[in-house]
Amino acid sequence: MKKLSILLLILALVLTMFTACDQSNEPTGVTTTAPTTKTADDTNNLKGKKVVVARWGGNDAETTAFAKMLEEFTAETGIIAEEKVYTDYDTQLKADLIAGSAPDVFYVDANMAPFYIDQGVLSEIDRAAVEADKFYDSLTIPFEKDGKLYAVSKDFSTLALYYNKKWVSENEIPATQEELYGEDFFNKIKKKLPEGVAVLTYNQDLARLLDLLEIDGTEIVKDGNMSNLGSPAVINNLKTVFDAAAAKRILTPGDLGMGWNGEAFGNERTALMIEGNWVYGTLKQEFSDVDFGIVEVPTYKGKKTTMVFTVGYAIGKDTKEPKAALEFVKFATGPKGMKTWCSGAGVLPSRADVAASMGVDKDPFLAPHIAGANYAKSWQKGDSLSIINREFQNYFNSAVKGEMTLEEVMKKAEEEANKQIAR
Repeated sequence: MKKLSILLLILALVLTMFTACDQSNEPTGVTTTAPTTKTADDTNNLKGKKVVVARWGGNDAETTAFAKMLEEFTAETGIIAEEKVYTDYDTQLKADLIAGSAPDVFYVDANMAPFYIDQGVLSEIDRAAVEADKFYDSLTIPFEKDGKLYAVSKDFSTLALYYNKKWVSENEIPATQEELYGEDFFNKIKKKLPEGVAVLTYNQDLARLLDLLEIDGTEIVKDGNMSNLGSPAVINNLKTVFDAAAAKRILTPGDLGMGWNGEAFGNERTALMIEGNWVYGTLKQEFSDVDFGIVEVPTYKGKKTTMVFTVGYAIGKDTKEPKAALEFVKFATGPKGMKTWCSGAGVLPSRADVAASMGVDKDPFLAPHIAGANYAKSWQKGDSLSIINREFQNYFNSAVKGEMTLEEVMKKAEEEANKQIAR
């Protein structure tokens, strides 16, 4: 009898061990395939939990809007959200990830998403839980890999064409970029302008040109992460902008002694600019006497195109509170949290339903930016894009000044970038 009792005890211990092992391999809740409908019990079980949410610094409006959103989240869920602000964002975040002290939730720029995803430091996020189908496709794609979602867009910006109504009427704006950069349009507008005022400013930056360079499926990156700037197809797609720049039909803000497009446009040193919606607030607040309009960027090679920039909320792989972290992401990127953040910070909502509820999709100034999200190309191209862009910026102006041909410049930029990437 005593032996039987001992055998039963051993059997119970073995079963307990198997059960514990089985439970330890259960999903943490971030990528669960169970129904995602939140119940009162779910929320009650998380009350008092704390999540640390990291962001970079912003202006007063952004700081206030973020604090309000955190307060609303805690009031609704009982989960305490603690803010952490990095001053040197990616450097400090990487250090904390290495040290194992990373925040539970943190910003990830679409441009940096491939790096963090490949490093394996982000948790997969349940698409259904965050209603990924409510977001513009151009804002979810940058945070995906192999069909899995690793961050959820909190807001976005696109490029649109701004024009000064003093010199340009909306019906004069060409339907295509081929015409916009062409000689006929330049001559038509130039004759209206005072001496020293440019027709159109541009930037020697792939962040403003990537959509044009890849308009027909051409890739500026090859063999994983190597530069392909010297490709004849890439060069051909850049020719329209280059020819206008070489002929001085378009100028950089620096050519006008200005720091950026917004400054040049606000000071009426250029009649038109292609710029992001971040300039809108600047124009309204600092250059309120300038009467301007905004339209979508004209088509290129028969296609609608623009650039989109977005930042998402990601959940750290090593978070100790995955369920509470997911609740924060759901709230911050859900209708209520996103509306609080976007209306307070003056940014555009990543969800079409929130854009409609805020009325920004009907705002004559913001609607062109919202529309761009439907077809925009994200500023993202693997983990070597910053190097490729830097070398493009280093060499492109030599072609504009006639010191080298465009083909020579692009090949040189490709070679220099690939030397650094291969190290």
